[in-house]
Amino acid sequence: MRIDLPAKPSLLPYCRKLLAEGADPAELVHVYRGETLCFHPAPLATFAALTTEEGVERSIRFRKWREMPRQGGVYASETATIAGGGND
Repeated sequence: MRIDLPAKPSLLPYCRKLLAEGADPAELVHVYRGETLCFHPAPLATFAALTTEEGVERSIRFRKWREMPRQGGVYASETATIAGGGND
């Protein structure tokens, strides 16, 4: 499977959506921006299991994703944040 990233990447939530829609978790994903391969090809489930985290003092990092519990009838943000946080 080839995924072409837009200007603002939303790869990780997109991979979770694909899994929820029944995509094969073992299918290798090749992530490109233009003609540049951005990540080493990995199974869809690997990308779906990640989120990003960014701090004031450090650059963006991958972290294990976990679904947040419902709060007040609305889902909490699925992106982990530290001190003003990051985005998927």
